Amino acid sequence: MIRITPDISVRGLFFRRWLDHFRKQLNLLRSTFDGIVLLYIGIPALLLLGRVYFGLWREELPEWLLQLPLTAVPVLLLLLIYVLGGVILYIEAADVLFLKQRSSWKKGLLIRGALAGMVSSLLIIGVCFVLIAPLLNRVYSMGLTDILLLFAITCGFKSVHLFGANLIAILWSGWKSAVLQSAAFSILGSGFTLWVLLGNGRPASAILPVAICLGLTWLMAWIRLRLNGRFHAEVREDERQKTLLTGLLLAGSVDRPPAVRTRPWLFRRGGRLFRSSRPEVRIAEATFKSFFRGREFKLYSQFVFFGCLAVYFPPYPVNFIVYASVLALLIYWLNGHRRAFFTRDLLSILPLEEFTEYRAASRTMRLLLYPGVLFMTAVIGATVFHTWWGTVLAALVSLLVTIVLAPMWKLFAGGYRRS
Repeated sequence: MIRITPDISVRGLFFRRWLDHFRKQLNLLRSTFDGIVLLYIGIPALLLLGRVYFGLWREELPEWLLQLPLTAVPVLLLLLIYVLGGVILYIEAADVLFLKQRSSWKKGLLIRGALAGMVSSLLIIGVCFVLIAPLLNRVYSMGLTDILLLFAITCGFKSVHLFGANLIAILWSGWKSAVLQSAAFSILGSGFTLWVLLGNGRPASAILPVAICLGLTWLMAWIRLRLNGRFHAEVREDERQKTLLTGLLLAGSVDRPPAVRTRPWLFRRGGRLFRSSRPEVRIAEATFKSFFRGREFKLYSQFVFFGCLAVYFPPYPVNFIVYASVLALLIYWLNGHRRAFFTRDLLSILPLEEFTEYRAASRTMRLLLYPGVLFMTAVIGATVFHTWWGTVLAALVSLLVTIVLAPMWKLFAGGYRRS
């Protein structure tokens, strides 16, 4: 931590903390990636990139690239706007007393942090525009003036997003902040996409969005400079921005701690799903509830979502082959969870009869399979029949498919144990 001493100015403090942050990011990258390996990979990659870039300017473009719709441009640029970093004030929790006494220092740090964030974002956007310039010129017939206008509009929207995201993150927290940031970015993205599709190519049409972006940036910067009483929220947002790269590098190696909830989201009352009191029925119900109450529900939802996409895009009959393959993977995964449920300590002390697990297996698999089979069968029915009743018919057929697929857990069982 850099101390604030009487002989240091706000400019010197900002520069020293900015340099300290830059060194930390550089050391983090050095500790993650080996420099020699990057040297051997980076030089061929740069040569290959230069060759591809030269080909995009001089050689004939592939057909799929020429048929790329104009909507791909705003989507790519909006993704770039979203992933770039936000405002970092370079303030620390120990500065609270000093900065409360000298508000001008806080404003000086905010102004310099905003300018540093904007300059770095504009440089990255400029590099990306240089890389996609041949596509803009040869695919969409944009001249130098059109590309510069698109660059200016993109920078304007990024400046609005820079201050807007920081302001929302400081004024609100939790789900309110997430909802407001999503809504703000959706409105911002809609306006940007509308201008790219309708106003691009006409210099006069850029006057209004540039004026709006400048006005919103000035207004949010004015509000942000006069915002008081949010020091701890500012420090929290500062730390979040500083650790974005750390979180990105450690995302695949460190699991997020599970959220502690006093009550589950699903089956809160704990009532029975079936009237029968037979052990195999009660165990199948307990397995079903345990699965959808736990963290597996998120993975299950992602699996079903990508499974629907996988069966939607391929043509007939490839989509049925993909459909069968996805269902086979789903059966294998759910059967593994079913078997893991019987290894819990609670099940080992229950006085259950022999072969209870075997008798409960098919019913458990039907309960676990039906939601995923329902959605994927409805999607494939819509792609085959191209009508609304195709989705309804497929939803009814999914029940039969589930009944047929449930006994196939035996293919992946590898034996069963006494309950």
